[in-house]
Amino acid sequence: MTHYLKDYAYFTNKFDLDRAASQHRAEHFQQMNKTDRAVLDIIRQYSVKYGAAHLKHDTIASAIGKSNVTVRRAVRKLVELKIIEKTHYVRPVMNGLGANIYAVLPFGEPEVKVVKEVQETSVEENNSMGNFCQTCSAAKEEAAPTTYFGRMKAFLTSTIGDTKLARNFFGAYRQLTIPMLKFSIHAHKGELFEDLGIQALHIATQATKKKKIHNLPGYFSGVLRELMNEVLFSDAFMDYTVPPIGYNGDWEWK
Repeated sequence: MTHYLKDYAYFTNKFDLDRAASQHRAEHFQQMNKTDRAVLDIIRQYSVKYGAAHLKHDTIASAIGKSNVTVRRAVRKLVELKIIEKTHYVRPVMNGLGANIYAVLPFGEPEVKVVKEVQETSVEENNSMGNFCQTCSAAKEEAAPTTYFGRMKAFLTSTIGDTKLARNFFGAYRQLTIPMLKFSIHAHKGELFEDLGIQALHIATQATKKKKIHNLPGYFSGVLRELMNEVLFSDAFMDYTVPPIGYNGDWEWK
């Protein structure tokens, strides 16, 4: 049985993984501090078996002897430097965000390889390849939705086979996300909100298999609101070195 973490991995063996991590460390050594490098090493160690790691911030913090806030800051820097990829994971049973999944990214090798292969082909092969790529691109554009509304329709088609409520889902999504994107602190989170919207769709459609839901778009809206609150709330105090008044360490207010 294929382990779910392999779906998030970029490497099939530990040697390529270790090499990429070392290359990233050398390339960004001046931009990374000791903590950043320690967090990367923990992610690398936990990724050895399946190519990716499913880790809580507290697990990393305990391993390197730093605070949860410090780990979050280091993770954010590693993502910005394109050293790792962070995926918000939805717990299949609990229907909520669990620990993040982290994967070390390749160190630019695919891009170099593609350029080299194109340079070594003849003029005739390039022309043939160009025609073939244009055909593939046209087919891809026809097959893959280019708008978020199209993505939602495609998802509903593949799950419940009905797109009649697609506009209702899209309307609920926009009602929750547009006001948030107007704030400068959240203006760059459009892609995150889109991913959360698809995750909320998945949770909502899966829920119909267990119980009868009279207002599915409304249920979807509630799930999306919960996911957004969890993500935004968990990041709200990322840059603080002391907990806010009333915070007891479990994101529950006294």
